[in-house]
Parts: sequence; C-alpha cells; structure tokens
Amino acid sequence: MGEIGTQSVCAALWRGLVNLVFPAHCALCGAPLPPSRAICLCGPCWEALPSVRQPYCPRCGREIAGGTLVPFDTPCGECRLEEPQYGICRAAGRYEGSLRECVHLMKFRDRRELSAAMGLFMAEWLAREIPGSAYDALVPVPIAPERMRERGFNQALDLARALGRRAGIPVEPRALGRAGGRPAQRTLTRAARRASVRGVFSVPDPGAVRGRRLLLIDDVYTTGATVGECVKALRRAGAAAVDVFTLARGA
Repeated sequence: MGEIGTQSVCAALWRGLVNLVFPAHCALCGAPLPPSRAICLCGPCWEALPSVRQPYCPRCGREIAGGTLVPFDTPCGECRLEEPQYGICRAAGRYEGSLRECVHLMKFRDRRELSAAMGLFMAEWLAREIPGSAYDALVPVPIAPERMRERGFNQALDLARALGRRAGIPVEPRALGRAGGRPAQRTLTRAARRASVRGVFSVPDPGAVRGRRLLLIDDVYTTGATVGECVKALRRAGAAAVDVFTLARGA
C-alpha cells in the first residue's frame, strides 16, 4: 500500500474513532446522526430545505408567483425589460427558513462542513432541473481580500468544490480576481450594490476561460449585481458562455 493509501486508511480510522467517542449531530436540529450519514444534516432537516420548483423564469430562475403556468421560453417582465448578462441563472433553493440558517452557519459561524451538504443539494437540483448540462468548469465568485483575511475562507469556493466533486466538473478557483475596499453587499440598496461592484472583478489569466462554457457559483443571489459584473468580466476575457448557479435565491 502506497503512502497516499496508508494516509486514507488512517484518516478513515480516525474519523471512525472520533464518531464513536463524539457522535455527530445534525447541524440544524442537533439530532444524532448515524455513522453512515455522509452529510451533517438529518433526514427531516434535509427534506425540509426549501427547494426552488417550477414554474420559474427561463432566464433568471425567479419563481413565478402563485404557480402560474407560463411557456417555458417566456422570460419574466424584469428580464424582458433588462436582458441579463448571463445565459441562464438558477438557484437550488429559496433564501428562507432552514436554508437561510445553513448559509449563515457556513458564512458567519465557521460551519464549513455544511458545504458538503449544500454541494449535494445543488448537485441533485442541477441533475433534476438541467439534466445533461455540460460545463467545462465551475468558477466561484471571489470575496474581497479583506473578507478573506477576516473569514479565512470563501464560501462560494467551498460550494463549488463540493458541487464539482458530486457533478464531476472541475473548479477554476483563480479564474476571477476581485479588488478590495468594498462595503458588505447586504447593507446596500439595489442601486448602491451595482455601483459598488462596477469594475471590481477581473480575469488574471484569460487563457483559463477563453472558449470555455462556465458555470459561475455563489451562495446567494439577491439583486444580481455581483454575478452580472462577474459574467461581464468572464465574457470580456473570451468565455464562450457563462451561466450562473447559486445555492439560494433571495429575490
């Protein structure tokens, strides 16, 4: 057995010992999890995650209020008024209830183990709603350097890696760069969000994206200002197509 194989066996034995002494619990409700459970959410909490369901806008992915049936190729009024920069945008769930709590635990309570569960949630949604989709790479939305220093990780990158493992799509973690010195987006109005991210994103190595079909990954879609600027940067650098996929949608 090689060194890598030995390390894998040792890691598995260590995880088994830790689970025996300190049984795992659901990250949301605290219920004990069986040792065979691969994610940190129990069955009931997993089933309760608020998934986005059709009908929704074929461009931006916004759910149609009241469940009104519309032709699948008919964009919503907002998309007709202002055509999005991306090809299509989708979100796996609604930014509410238990999914909102998962996002907050990941971002602000350092519960990074939730990224594996959320990556699975996104992978299952993608396979169900966009079967046969083919992307050359996943590109995580970068966070500002000062946020990276404070938090120590980028939740969009964690999600992209978890989704990539499940969906078999490579991740380009450095495809996009981001300048610093910007206020937290959650504190800004829609107009201020757009102004705050204008010209912030760049592509350090255009060769990494040129001619490729990319899926941009972020945790929450709100106004679309951030992903719109990311898509513009990637398209300017020569990407063949850029779609957007977020864990949750808040608007």
